[in-house]
Amino acid sequence: MLTISLKRGALIASLFFALNLTVVAGDPADTWYQIGYDYSQRGRNTDAFKWMLKAADAGHAAAQNNIGLSYLHALGVTKNEKIAFSWFDKAAKQGLPYAQSELAMLYYEGRGVEKDTQKAYDWWLSAAKQEDEYAQFNLASLFLDQGDIKQAYYWFNRASNNNHPEAKVALEKLREKYVE
Repeated sequence: MLTISLKRGALIASLFFALNLTVVAGDPADTWYQIGYDYSQRGRNTDAFKWMLKAADAGHAAAQNNIGLSYLHALGVTKNEKIAFSWFDKAAKQGLPYAQSELAMLYYEGRGVEKDTQKAYDWWLSAAKQEDEYAQFNLASLFLDQGDIKQAYYWFNRASNNNHPEAKVALEKLREKYVE
């Protein structure tokens, strides 16, 4: 038993050492992000937030988005929509479509920022062009609200093709009402 335990321990130690060499050689922000992500998957939101914030402060766009989500949904931190907005803004300006979509929703609903439908449209369009299915769906909904059926159909169709959970039903309802 002791021999097996020692071999297993040596194997684990060598894997850990190899992993650490890989992590040290890479971008530290990626490492901090991954540690934060791992904590979040285990429901340890406070620990996840600490590591994500470190990565976000280093300019990691996905971490900035996750810090925004943390503030928006009170995950490991007190809810604060203004701070959430500022983190989504940083990530969105780096081109991250998920952050652009979140930022658009905050503009559209006036949460953490003054309501601005034009800015919501601009950010949703940017994210939608990058195949973000939620941005495509929200953009389609905005066009539908404005009476632009052709654009609504186009974006619902793209969202459906990208497997948005509600887009297919919305597209069918649109067809029933306007095509048939």
